Amino acid sequence: MRAKNLFPGMVLLLALGGCSSTDIAQFAGGEPAMGPRYWMAGTVDGYGLVTDRFGTVKSQFHAHEVGSWDAASQTVTVVEHITYLQGSTDAPTDRTWKFVQTTPGHWTGTAADVIGTAVGEERGNAWHLQFQQKLPVGGSEIEVSVDDWRWRESDTVAIDHSTISKLGITLATAEIAFVKSE
Repeated sequence: MRAKNLFPGMVLLLALGGCSSTDIAQFAGGEPAMGPRYWMAGTVDGYGLVTDRFGTVKSQFHAHEVGSWDAASQTVTVVEHITYLQGSTDAPTDRTWKFVQTTPGHWTGTAADVIGTAVGEERGNAWHLQFQQKLPVGGSEIEVSVDDWRWRESDTVAIDHSTISKLGITLATAEIAFVKSE
C-alpha cells in the first residue's frame, strides 16, 4: 500500500528531472572559440560510439570531416564520411552540411538527411545544434530529433554529446571525441 502512494511522487520527480537542460550561456567565456568558422574549417577526425537507451553500445564509428569557410557568404561547408567499426554491417555514409551564420553566434544548417533546417548557436567554447533527421533503421527510415552539443577543449580537441529521440523519448546517445589536424 505504501509503495502505491509513492508512485505518483516518483513519476513527478522523474518528469521534472527530465526537463532540465544545459544553458549555452554558461559557456560564454569558454576558450578556445567553438564556432563553426573556427572549428569546422579544416580537417577533423571523430571517433565515437552510439548507445541505446539502455546503455548498450550499438555501434562504433570514425567520422572524417573536411570543412571550408567562405567569409563572403558567411557559410561553412563540411563534407563528412562515416565508417563503422567492430564488424558492423552498417554501410559507410556521406553527408554534406552547409551552415550559414544568420546573426553573430546563430546559424542555420542543411544536409540531405536533415528535415527542414537545423538551428545552431555558438557561445565561447560550446556549439549547440538541434534538428530533425531521417534515420535509416532496418530497411526503412524514421524521423528523429537530434540535440547535439560540442565543446572545444583545446585547439585540436572537441567532445560531442548527441541525444537522439522520438516523441520526447530518448532512443540513443552518441559520444564523439574529435581531433583537428593542425
